[in-house]
Amino acid sequence: MARIPSGDAAPAVRRRLAPAERTELILDEALRLFAERHYSNVTMRDIAAACGINQALIYHYFDSKEHLFRRALGYAIEQLHAGYAAVRAKAQDPRGEIMSWLDMHVSIAATITRMTKLMADHSASNGGEAETGALIAHFYAFEQGLLEDCIRRGVAARQFRAVDVARTARTVSLQLDGIFFASSSRGDDRIAEDIDDLRELVAALLDRPGDGA
Repeated sequence: MARIPSGDAAPAVRRRLAPAERTELILDEALRLFAERHYSNVTMRDIAAACGINQALIYHYFDSKEHLFRRALGYAIEQLHAGYAAVRAKAQDPRGEIMSWLDMHVSIAATITRMTKLMADHSASNGGEAETGALIAHFYAFEQGLLEDCIRRGVAARQFRAVDVARTARTVSLQLDGIFFASSSRGDDRIAEDIDDLRELVAALLDRPGDGA
């Protein structure tokens, strides 16, 4: 066996990824490319090249580009849900739960920005596949339900003023969307600052007169 001369670095050896790790790599790169270039401009070959794998291997995990698109979007949503479940357990009350939901959007802002871009592209392309549309609808229904539940419990506990629960929850959800759409369209980096402003808006909408954070 040939010896490596002293002082020379051994050639890098690519670690063989487990199926779950490879799937996550593909989803990460697909999410990035779909968000950066738009769905219609990304090929499976592009994604394979970004992952450093053979294109045929992607089809081992995903049936089609639409299937991969849907899984990439679901992957981003799962990260948000999982992160929120972890921080929500530490919240002391409904107000804290709402603020934890906002905090999660800051902590994984890059992923949420890509997720929002994918949703917008899907909507602009005449709705795309029904399954993807259903996934998007389910996400917004989850967010609306989460916010309504927190607001309803806060009102019942007299932590919040009496408000139209559904309307107030939708207002918060729309504001969140607006922050990420604005960041994407303007190319600025104000997500954290804008969500800080949203926290103040939530307080103004919900806190009882004389109460504060």
